[in-house]
Formats: sequence, C-alpha cells, structure tokens
Amino acid sequence: MKYCFLFIFSFFLTPLFAQQAKITVSGAVVDKIFRLPVEFVTVVFLNKKDNTIIKGTITDKKGKFSIEEIPPGDYLIRYSIIGYDDFTPGDLKIAGGQKNINLGVVELIHDAKKLNEVVVATTKTTLNTAIDRKVYHVDQDIMSRSGTASDILKNIPSVEVDIDGQISLRGSANVMILINGKVSPLMGKSSAEVLQSLPANSIERIEVITNPSARFRPDGTSGIINIVLKKNKKLGWNGTVTANAGNKDRYNGNIAANYNPGKINLFGSYSLRQDNRKRTNKIDRTYFDSVGKINSFYYETNNSKLRPVTHFANMGMDYNFNARNSFGISGNYFYRKLTKNDVVNKYTYNNQNVLIENYDRFRYDPEFEKQTSIAAFFEHKFKKADHELRAEFNNSMSNEVEDNRYWNLYYLPQRPTEPDNTIIKQKDKENQLTIDYTLPINESSSMELGYDGSFNKKDLDFYGEYYDTARRTFVKDVVKTNLFLYKESIQAIYVTYQKSFEAFGFSA
Repeated sequence: MKYCFLFIFSFFLTPLFAQQAKITVSGAVVDKIFRLPVEFVTVVFLNKKDNTIIKGTITDKKGKFSIEEIPPGDYLIRYSIIGYDDFTPGDLKIAGGQKNINLGVVELIHDAKKLNEVVVATTKTTLNTAIDRKVYHVDQDIMSRSGTASDILKNIPSVEVDIDGQISLRGSANVMILINGKVSPLMGKSSAEVLQSLPANSIERIEVITNPSARFRPDGTSGIINIVLKKNKKLGWNGTVTANAGNKDRYNGNIAANYNPGKINLFGSYSLRQDNRKRTNKIDRTYFDSVGKINSFYYETNNSKLRPVTHFANMGMDYNFNARNSFGISGNYFYRKLTKNDVVNKYTYNNQNVLIENYDRFRYDPEFEKQTSIAAFFEHKFKKADHELRAEFNNSMSNEVEDNRYWNLYYLPQRPTEPDNTIIKQKDKENQLTIDYTLPINESSSMELGYDGSFNKKDLDFYGEYYDTARRTFVKDVVKTNLFLYKESIQAIYVTYQKSFEAFGFSA
C-alpha cells in the first residue's frame, strides 16, 4: 500500500514539474544571397504582450546561437545587425513539457540603401619622428600660405633664426642645409638671403637630421636641415601668385607655374624680394694697464643703412619614359644687389675721461652676388616597392664682388682725411656626382649604398689699397692684399643598413 501511494502521488506531480521546466532554443543565421554564416547577429526574445525583453544573445562565427532556460510562454524573436534588415518571424509559443527547440536556419536580407558620395579625408601630423630625423610638414603651418622658408624654420623645434636670417640648430651655427637631399651652392655663405627669398608654398617638407647616416656629408657637425621642394604632378596648367608687404618698406612676391600634359612635367618660378634694413651698434670698452689700473675708455656707435633687392628663379622639367624610368633637368638663378652706407663714430678718452681722439669712419659699398646652378638626374624603379637606383649630377658657379670705399674724417686731433679701399672678389665652381641605390630587404629592414664625388674650385681675391698723399693716387697695400686659390677633390662610398623591431630601430 505504501509503494502504491507513492507511485500515484508522483504520477500526478509530474505534469506540474513539466509545466515549470525551462527550454533551450537554438538556431543559425545565414546571408540569404551568399548563404554564408552571419556573425554577431543579436537574437532577442520579446514578451508578446508588452514587447519586454526576456533574454538575448549573439551568433558566433558560424552563425549559430543558443538561449537556455526560456520559460513557457508566447514570444516574439527579433534578429538584427547593422547592414541587414531586421527580421521578426511569426509568434513562437513554448508550452510546458516541450523539449529543446531548434528554429533551424534563418535568412537575413542585406539592407541596401543608396548613400551620397563619401569623401575620406586625412591630414598629416605636423611633426613626425624617424630613426635619424624629424620631418616637419609645411602644409600644416599657416605661414606656408604667404611666408618664406625663413619664416617656416622659425616654427620648427630646435631650429633658431636670428635677426639676420642666419640658421642655427640646437644652438650651433655649424649646420648644413640641403635642397632635395643635395648640397646646393645657394645654401653657402648666402643661405640667409636665399631662405628669406624662397617662398614657403614651394616647400613640401623640412627634415631636421640630427643623427645623419653615412649617406650624408659630415660637414654640419650640429646636424643637417633638408628642404624638400614640391613637384606639382597635376595634369594641365596650374600655378600660384603670392605677394607680401610689410612695414619699413619690405616687399616680397612670387609667381610659379606648372604644365603637365602627361609624360613630361614642366615647372618654373620667380620671386622678388626688396628689404629695408637699418642697424645701430654700440661698443663700450675699458682698457687696463699691466697692473690692473684703468688706462683709457673707448666708445663706438655704428649706423648702417642698406636696401637689398633679391631675385630668385628656377625652372626645369621631368620626363617619364615609362612607369619605372624617369629623367629630369633643372636650373636655379640667384642675384642680390645692394649698397651699404655705414657711419662709425669713434671716441677715445684717457683715464681722466678727457677726450683724446675722435673721428668718423665712412663706408660706401656697392656689392652684388650671383649664383647659377644646373642639375640633372636619372631614376630607375625596380618591381619591388622602394627598390630604386638614382644618379644625379650638379654643376654650380657663384660670383661675389664687394667694392668697399672707406675714408676717415678726423676731428681730434685734426689731420687730413684718409681714404682707403678694399675690393673683395670671390668665385666658386662646384661639381657633384652622386649615385644612390636603395634595397628594401623586407618590411622591417633595408639597405642603402652609393657613391658621392665632389670637385670644387675657389678663387678668393682680396685687394687692398691706401691713398698716397705725396703722389696723390691710390697704392696697393701689400699687407692687406691676398690671392687665395683652392682646389679639392673628394670621393666617397657608403653603405647603410636599417632594421626595426616593433618600437625599436637602429641604423648602422
């Protein structure tokens, strides 16, 4: 009787427990057209009465899903993912006593909508850092619209430009300035004038190389500044015209044009700069004798006026034989003319502050500087990216003349006016041949090797003369006069290997 009672009791309780059992629902989602599994589809069970969310999950990489412990009831199932139409099939009724439910394969349809044109735009960061250099992208500087190269350099970290336009890097003036990675005669002793005339909108980027590889000459001990000029590759005609005006009668203008019908690219530009400079220098000195007592005082003031006019022009062409071979030739012309008018007032006092000497030294100096250069290159690109061979030849000449006319006007003690002249003539001729070969070994390493030959001549003629009052004519001053002739030939080969390991890299 006891076992019979337990059997009857359990028979009646079984349906009650079955009604409360929770069901597992599973299925799969595929693309209707391509029949491929769709991952990350959101599958949500909603209460049919009020659309409240009961449970949900997402599909795996095979498009499958499984939701456990779904209580009996009436439900709606919603399938949704970006790029597809939401899908809600008919009602799903889960009754007590059901086994696990497999909904089978659900097909989703692409949500095809016509969008407007999408423009993906990006901007380069202003300053990028590589293994051996820092690269400054000029386009991100507002001064690139109307300023000069000298204005741009003022905004680059570790580069300083003084009032005369002279460049220093990390506090040292011994810096080498390159144009397109090559030594240019324009960047010699007149580099300040050239940089103040070179329009900033002609520059693509400026590279500050503080750790130069063997590819570069070791002339600049503090580092190298490489100015990379733009080469417009737009088809057809295009050009720019800029003009600037400043206070104190300062003007600067530039015109540039480019013509590219296809294989050949012709380019040229001309800039004109007129400046107005007024300078005042003062010197105060105290002289002591051998025992440390004051012997005399010296005072000097120097007033200088000059108005230089600078012309800078370049033109050239690039010709692409095919996708891998190209040839180019270009030339530069620089001319600067000015007249210096200086007055130096000199005073000498004894230790009692009594004036013992006073005279003015005048200077009249019409001078000019002219430089011309021509460059030609041939470049071959191999099938592999960045695998290149480039040969380039540069020829340049410069001529500078200073015709200094001096005279001293004495007040105390009184004596006749003494004129003297100094004529300085400097001529430079430079030839350079470079061959550079770049071999990328893999994504993390590369090798460079090449040849650099430099052949230079300099003619420095320093001629001084004084006025012979007895003969009433100028006579050569053999003490000041000097003729210096210099000739050099430098030939070098280099090999550089670079390797990077994630965030670490080296160059040898």
